[in-house]
Amino acid sequence: MRISEHVYLVGSEQFGISHPLDCSCYLLDGGSALGLIDTGLGLGVDDILANIKAHGFDLQKLTHILITHAHAGHWGGALELRKHSNAQIWVHEFGADAMANIADDPGIQLNIKFRRYPAGFIPSPCPPDRTLSDGDSITIGNIDVRAILTQGHTKDSVCYLFNDGNKRGLFTGDVVFYGGKLGLLNLEGFSMEDYRRDIRKLAELKIDMLLPGHGVFMLSRGQNHLKRAIDKLSDFIMPETFFETNELMWDKDYLRLMSD
Repeated sequence: MRISEHVYLVGSEQFGISHPLDCSCYLLDGGSALGLIDTGLGLGVDDILANIKAHGFDLQKLTHILITHAHAGHWGGALELRKHSNAQIWVHEFGADAMANIADDPGIQLNIKFRRYPAGFIPSPCPPDRTLSDGDSITIGNIDVRAILTQGHTKDSVCYLFNDGNKRGLFTGDVVFYGGKLGLLNLEGFSMEDYRRDIRKLAELKIDMLLPGHGVFMLSRGQNHLKRAIDKLSDFIMPETFFETNELMWDKDYLRLMSD
């Protein structure tokens, strides 16, 4: 699904174009090179590959896989996608160990406990090829992408800022969603203090496109959604979390899908 001049949605649970446990996976077309932002859990890799090919892209031009954070639903397909391309896998340095040592990942263990994965499924460990730090710039063909460490959802959460023609876009992973909803969790690594501090890094970006890891994306006025998130984190009332709504979907639809 082409959504802007240089961005394609090639994996997604909500849009039904890959496995229902996949996050939104975006392909960035830099001309001579391609970048993939997040890979889904790993059960929708064939769909993601088919979607990339359907847009006429050569998989050998896929040189970068950028991970927004080291929760398995965002990187689990990276190992297999790397085998089919020339991509190197990038993640913030704070997330590298989680991708390599899945037995120590509390999120994976809880998803198994609460039956959010199909029976018997465990993500394959995937040590990244490259690590990045706050403020690093990554060049994908003719597009420069800037990494912005935005801790809160996890210690390694990164937003990726880029220019798409005359528009500015931000891949936000699970940091900020449509309507300014946030990725609040009851999980090791989550921190409201980190969220309140780092969300302010996004205050003056003047983005048009808000491209989150789940749900609806915005192609204009994206900064309004960041502003709402920043305002909510400035108040004393607990902000609304994206995952509360998503949990209702788990109970109603996803558990049935896992048993079909």
